[in-house]
Order: sequence, then C-alpha cells, then structure tokens
Amino acid sequence: MKGMKHLIECRCILPTLKKRSDPPLHKFVVFSKIDKSDKVEEKHASCNNCGVLHRVHDLCRSEIVKNVEGTNASMTVDDITMMLPESVGKILSQYNRDLPDYEHVLFMIEEEQKGDFIVLSKENDEGIMLGKALRYKGRGKFSIEPFSVTEIVNGK
Repeated sequence: MKGMKHLIECRCILPTLKKRSDPPLHKFVVFSKIDKSDKVEEKHASCNNCGVLHRVHDLCRSEIVKNVEGTNASMTVDDITMMLPESVGKILSQYNRDLPDYEHVLFMIEEEQKGDFIVLSKENDEGIMLGKALRYKGRGKFSIEPFSVTEIVNGK
C-alpha cells in the first residue's frame, strides 16, 4: 500500500479572490491511500474553506456529497491525534501541521513505512530550501531531521 497527498478542487472560492472577474476555484490537499492495484481507497474529506463534504474516489478527483457542511463523516485532527503516540501528536501540533500530515503520519505507522517523512517546516534562504522533516524510523519511532536543498531555478 502507498500513500499520497494530492489536490481536490471545490466549487467554492477563497474570500480574497471573490472580487476577481474570473476567480479560480478553491483547491485543498488531501491524503489518500492507494492499494497494490493502484486504486485509491475511497474516503470523505471536508473542504478547508467552506466545509462542504467531498467523496474522494481517485487522485485529484472528488464529488460533492449533498452540499453538507460541518458533517462528522470525515476524519479530523483530533480523531487522528488520539491514534498517534502523544509525543508525535505534540510535534505535529507545535508545527501547525494540517490534517493530511496527521493522516500521512498515521499511515506511516500503520503500514510500517520506514524512511517515509513529512516536512514540518521550510523556508527559502537565497535559493536554498532549509527546514525540518519528521522521519519514520520504524517500530513506532520517529526522528526530527534538519535538511537543506539547493533549489533549481529556470533549469539551472
């Protein structure tokens, strides 16, 4: 089994963009599980802008479910936090990570995805991306690792 973050498009528009003549639709990140036959496990996810519930059925593809807002049909950060080791939940909260990161960390533990990681923080310093990653070491153990990557700009 694999896991992947991807974008879902909602019909809502961010409030800051509503005044534009042709505003883009809002997109939000979800984490999905992909089985051995490359089929995405169906799930429900709420839009982080308007709260409408989506049935996610493929990578970057969803359908709105009855225009319901504020439903309890999708997982929340609190739901997932109770399934994580306390120290990991605290780190994710401290770095203000979003629901897809919590889901990804839970997936790492459940599927024993040793070596997998999420980015906790990142910043750009003159073409060098600096940050910290939370890496799964296996058997419920994690480490926080600093990283730096030189960004490629215009193919150089």
